[in-house]
Amino acid sequence: MKTPEIEKKFEQMITNEERNVANLLLDLGLTFVDSNKKIGDSQNEYLGEIDSLFTYDGDLFFVEVSKEKSSNEKKFSFFTKWADKDILEMITNQYKLQPKKVIRVYFDLSTTTPTVNRSPYLQILTKPNKMNKVAYLDDYEKFLNYASKTESGDGNFFLEWADHS
Repeated sequence: MKTPEIEKKFEQMITNEERNVANLLLDLGLTFVDSNKKIGDSQNEYLGEIDSLFTYDGDLFFVEVSKEKSSNEKKFSFFTKWADKDILEMITNQYKLQPKKVIRVYFDLSTTTPTVNRSPYLQILTKPNKMNKVAYLDDYEKFLNYASKTESGDGNFFLEWADHS
């Protein structure tokens, strides 16, 4: 459910794609935490920005949304930066969260799931035990289709994908 505070945060999101993904995640039963959060102790120590943060059943989801073609370097940066224990601690302390798992989901809305020639480094970063996931355009469309056919809050399809793909 969107509160006025969440509505305001969504209006401040940089792109429509970020807003659309955030709305989808709400429809799938995740709980919105924050968006466009700049991380760092000061301007001199700026570490980056998180498109959005969500929780579900004690798990924390970092979400990045991009329509950039050939965005492998951006994916690498996203997965490695937000996996650092010290950076994670800064974020979880700020929001008073003690997640069971931290799952990083990169929505690549410019590319369908590659069938060949995926980057070997990306293959390593997205192994199931790493909790790094790339949702390609076709995955996103499946999530939208699933959300439109189910009761609000039934996020099992997305959650199973995020936890096991």
